[in-house]
Amino acid sequence: MSVGAPSAPSEPRGGLAGTAARGTGLTTIQALVNKLATVVSMWVVALELGPDEIAMASVTLALGIYLVILPPLTLGDVLVAHQRRFDIVAPAAQRIALVIGFATAAFIAIAAPFLANWYSRYPTGTMMALVWVLALRPVADALCPVALASLRRDFRYGTIALTDGSIQLLATLATVAMAIAGASAFSLVVPQVVATFLKAIVYWKASAPRTGRPHPIPAWVDRAVTRSIVRETLLAGSAQYAHNIVVVLPIVILGYCSTADETGLYSFAFMLSAQANGLIASQLGTVLQPIFGRLGHDPLRQAQAFLRVLRTIGAVAVPMTLIQAALARPLFELVLEPKWAMAIPVFAVLSVLEGFYFATAPTMSLLRAQRRFGAYFGWQVTHLAVAAVSFALVAVDHGAMGVAVASLACWGLSLPTAVWLCGRPTRRGVAESIGVFTAPWSAALPVALGTWWLGSVLVGWGDWGRTLSLGLLGPAAFLACILLTRWTQPAAWADLQPMIGGVLRRLRPARAA
Repeated sequence: MSVGAPSAPSEPRGGLAGTAARGTGLTTIQALVNKLATVVSMWVVALELGPDEIAMASVTLALGIYLVILPPLTLGDVLVAHQRRFDIVAPAAQRIALVIGFATAAFIAIAAPFLANWYSRYPTGTMMALVWVLALRPVADALCPVALASLRRDFRYGTIALTDGSIQLLATLATVAMAIAGASAFSLVVPQVVATFLKAIVYWKASAPRTGRPHPIPAWVDRAVTRSIVRETLLAGSAQYAHNIVVVLPIVILGYCSTADETGLYSFAFMLSAQANGLIASQLGTVLQPIFGRLGHDPLRQAQAFLRVLRTIGAVAVPMTLIQAALARPLFELVLEPKWAMAIPVFAVLSVLEGFYFATAPTMSLLRAQRRFGAYFGWQVTHLAVAAVSFALVAVDHGAMGVAVASLACWGLSLPTAVWLCGRPTRRGVAESIGVFTAPWSAALPVALGTWWLGSVLVGWGDWGRTLSLGLLGPAAFLACILLTRWTQPAAWADLQPMIGGVLRRLRPARAA
């Protein structure tokens, strides 16, 4: 398709690297507040709900992802990839999103009775009602892509961070209130659906003046634009759908092949293990894709920026997740009831998995910015096929622990392969791609093993020892890993210094106030 387009927006003040740092900082600050609130809410939920109730909510949410075959939010990624002609493409994208959203909602509503009968170990009426509530979410998702993409295109990360942070905090508080009130599995589902509608409203209010076409375009151009967007959405949406399935596949397979308790143990361990890594890595997709897109004319510079981002995140995320795994026992024994003790080894394995998973958001962002939706799709489908076979083989006999180990093996092979795939246009070697992971692991693993040994000794002191493990040993070990980066990963250390300084400068006025 060839359509006249305005020139690319000018590079933001302070440069793209500075914008990435500021954007990541803003989204990470809002994520910090919400992750802390989420951890507290999960503690309350763990007290109020049993493994079987958490299992039912998790299976419902996972099935909802399975039934959203073409995620409406993918249109936002397609739009950001077309940021040079955003105003021409946006109206067609919004029409497509609404069609997808309402059609998906109808499909989920019709499928609800069949799903409730298929997962017969859960109460049929409750399961069906949960799926019907979840059917509203694709409609809310369909209202978000254009407005959110407009904010991302204009690097308005402060608006995005404030919106997402405030609304997610309200949803978390609603989850706690509903759990205490006895709403059971509904407390994990209803707030998330309502939160998505609220986000859509705020996104539109913040970006509405920027989403219309500056002037009418011919009908044939509109048709050509629509066809182009549909093609790219099908590719990008299929790849995102495969990724979504990969993420929730363990819960779906355990929910069908294993017991409700095993499913609940895995679901709880998975939600808890992802919090620390999500604080940094999951925020990057929103920030990085527009910036990678601006570098699309310079593949070498784009690849260098990608590696730089991975090195910097890995220097923080890998120590954080390995120390989290090392302190799994004191964490669970100090703050949770004995009914969750069986989740400790599952949580530890999934925390180690997060030491690879940090590369997911930047890798997907780069492939989408390069508009390599076919490569993105091939990676996700291959991972899905291997994971599905592996999980099915271990779920029946080995339950949650078997699936956790299989998932660790899958991601440990998949992500280095995907990083290498990202570097193929610039002929980057396999060793450089694997080095993104081996460098932070080589520094953090010895510290994490020492932390695990000391934590095991302190656990013998009772609650005082567990408190020392979490309050003193864990932070000290993390700080040691960061300081070791100065010698083991000098390039990552050079990038971390200004970010740490920026966070300290932001916190200083707050303390003074």
